[in-house]
Amino acid sequence: MKIAPRFLFCLMTQVQSTMTDVAVDNGKPSSKAILANLPAGTVALTALSTVLPPVLFVVVLLVLWSVGSARGIVPFYIIPGPQQIAAEFVNNSTVLLKHASRTSLEALSGFAIGNVVAVVMAVLLTWSRPLKETIYPYALLTRAVPIIVFTPVIVVLLGRGLPPIIFTVALTVYFPTFLNMMRGLRSADAEYHETLHTLSATRVQRLWLVDLPSSMPYLFAALKISASGAFISALVTEWIGSNLGLGYLVVVSGQYFKLATLWAAIFTASFLTLALLGVVTLVEKLLGRWTAAAEDVGN
Repeated sequence: MKIAPRFLFCLMTQVQSTMTDVAVDNGKPSSKAILANLPAGTVALTALSTVLPPVLFVVVLLVLWSVGSARGIVPFYIIPGPQQIAAEFVNNSTVLLKHASRTSLEALSGFAIGNVVAVVMAVLLTWSRPLKETIYPYALLTRAVPIIVFTPVIVVLLGRGLPPIIFTVALTVYFPTFLNMMRGLRSADAEYHETLHTLSATRVQRLWLVDLPSSMPYLFAALKISASGAFISALVTEWIGSNLGLGYLVVVSGQYFKLATLWAAIFTASFLTLALLGVVTLVEKLLGRWTAAAEDVGN
């Protein structure tokens, strides 16, 4: 007789709650448990000490950059001063927004498609041993092959425009997520599987209640890598196969020696990458119950 899904859900939720509120390894209390026992003022001071150093670093860097440009220490033909780049954001905001919108569409579309396909394929290979033995070794070989070198071939096959760029981005983000998910799906505690097997849980129930929660830290480690890889792939592919986007704007600006526009496009691409990385990190924090795991996931 199969166990009721609702009972399974309650059982595993209680187990996961216990896991994240107590020690993670070696009997040491988790960071979440430590912060919960600290006074509010100490927590605020800890947060400030974490944020303040990088902010001060950026401020000092901008001051040095501005002074160096004003005194000719930093040549204008290498990088304009921050005032000139800031003026470019104001004067050419329409152009930057148009190209940034196109690059964002390409990067986010490829990011979503590549990661969804990677998760689905990882689940299928985990369930099918013959399929895993056939495909997985080739997936491991892709670590030694930079996908970006195939960009010209992809542009030739798919033509110019959105299709080759989205395909290249999807291919770039696919393999890190796929390999990490394969590792994550194998990381579930065998005792949980034995417990659910005893309770006659189905394979889908074990996947939903044990395997997927266990793989979340591995998934988000891969998503953080993919967040930057998505925009890099989009920019590089735009150099070759597009006449619109921040990558195209960088190339054209460099050819016409419009350095302020060039650097404004570079900074815009950096902001977009950081924004996507921030969204991924925020979602990871919101899913803290499932993403709190061993510290060596990303190593």
